[in-house]
Amino acid sequence: MSDSVIRILLVDDEQPILRSLTRLFTFEPYELVSASNAADALALLRGSESAVILSDYDLGGVGGVELLREARQITPDTSRILFSGHIDIDLLRQAVNGGEVYRFVTKPWNDDELLQAVRQGVERWQLLRHNRLLAEHAEEQNRQLKRFNAELEHMVSERTAALELRNRALSLSQDVLDGLPVAVVGIAPDGQVALANDLARRLFPDLLPGEAPPPSAVAPLWEWSREALVSGTGLVVNGSLGPMRIEVMALGERGVVMTVIPLGTTLGTTLGTTLGTTLGTTIAPHGSAT
Repeated sequence: MSDSVIRILLVDDEQPILRSLTRLFTFEPYELVSASNAADALALLRGSESAVILSDYDLGGVGGVELLREARQITPDTSRILFSGHIDIDLLRQAVNGGEVYRFVTKPWNDDELLQAVRQGVERWQLLRHNRLLAEHAEEQNRQLKRFNAELEHMVSERTAALELRNRALSLSQDVLDGLPVAVVGIAPDGQVALANDLARRLFPDLLPGEAPPPSAVAPLWEWSREALVSGTGLVVNGSLGPMRIEVMALGERGVVMTVIPLGTTLGTTLGTTLGTTLGTTIAPHGSAT
């Protein structure tokens, strides 16, 4: 039922009573429906919810208390009002205490009292309906929050696994680079050292990944690398560390990779012995017989 429609169900087996009740509520903002027995009343309730059901106690078959008890099962928010000129007090007490009856009005009724009872019943129905909608909305939000948290946990788990795999791959790559018998230096476009393997760090202790190379210490190295890059072939130079072969590979926007191969017998033998101890083998100097 739309929130703008407030339906009142009137139930009495006497048509004059139904007509009197209809006249009483004519100027109230309610949609009035009526039934002369319990079966018709329950059918109306199943078809559309009513804010208030106003039923006579004696319906000539199924009584008003039994009707309101069944009505509670169909539309629990509906305010149930019972009215009668004679009633079983014990039965009424049980009905009120059991929640089947919201209010009881005596016959003949006082118009103002009955109008007030119905108005309060409508307010009760609206409040219960509002609270139920709020509870359903909160429950739906909780379900959405649980789904979001589960999806977030899954994404975090996948991202963590991917990062762990990447870290293992990077660690393995670094191990491979450190085991090479040549010095490898990666240079980013901004001039910072992106990577340096073990031999490069031994040859040039001032190389620190993530920092720009100190010009006072290794300026000739970068000059040689530029010469090798321009020439497109390897460049053999004599530096303070002895003869070395410089080769450079351009990586476009990612920078360059430079390899430095020591050619000196003394330097090559010393580094080969040191790396051979690390790797469990002996590396012969470049150009020597194995």
